[in-house]
Amino acid sequence: MKNSNPSPPAPPLQLYARQWGATAIPFAELAEAGWLDTPQTQRATELLNQTALLRGVMLLAGSNGVGKSVLMARWLRQLDSRIFQPLVLTHATLTGSSVLSAITLKLGKPPGHRRERNLQLIEEALAELERKTLLMILDEAQNYRLTALEEIRLLLGLNLPERPAFALILVADDYLLGTLRLRHHRALYSRISCHHSLNPWSPAEAGLYLQKSLTAVGLTREVFEPAAAELLISASSGLPRSLCLLARAAWIEAAAQSSLTITVAHAQKAMDQVPCVPGLQSAIPT
Repeated sequence: MKNSNPSPPAPPLQLYARQWGATAIPFAELAEAGWLDTPQTQRATELLNQTALLRGVMLLAGSNGVGKSVLMARWLRQLDSRIFQPLVLTHATLTGSSVLSAITLKLGKPPGHRRERNLQLIEEALAELERKTLLMILDEAQNYRLTALEEIRLLLGLNLPERPAFALILVADDYLLGTLRLRHHRALYSRISCHHSLNPWSPAEAGLYLQKSLTAVGLTREVFEPAAAELLISASSGLPRSLCLLARAAWIEAAAQSSLTITVAHAQKAMDQVPCVPGLQSAIPT
């Protein structure tokens, strides 16, 4: 008797991975398995640990796609939950009053409509953390309004403690440091205990990422034509996100043509497909 409910066909990308002998789709994302630890990420992690322990204020900067958020997510996963309590804010459009409401809610308290009520709830929540240290992370911090940043700065000195009420980590584009030097932000600028800027990968580091990402899905053979790998690395300008997108698109092009090697032609099609190719931006009319 025939099965009336046959299994649905596997998605094409999973079929491509099987044909290649891969355990998963290569370059699916900047995940833990494909993480590339470099001297600059090691230094960033060291400074993040110091900031957390000392309840300092750190600015982690870098251009779009350089890997700031991936680094932060990886670091947060490795924190000891018995010692630290992370609080991540990702909505950079919050106003001064709404940022207090968001912090109150993330601390497990029902936010009120009045600023003073939310401040009271935040103070109560901090006291309930007992020996835990609150880590407040502001992603896309360059987009926060002055009023929101000022409210968060004032929270650092809530109830005039002997040391800051929490550690603050600003994750932002490179230009935020210059913005904070302006008069209106000087109070927050003066509290920054360390600043670290992530730079794009060198060609050698980018090549190592390609190799490590393939090994992570069980591919240990030579996959890229040397010229194809060089083309993708050059086109990405060493930005991890761009290289990931380009390499994945090139792999899909190769697999769709039943090729087990990524050639220059596949790399070129990937560059035509991915709109943001940093290495070619200078050639695009403004």
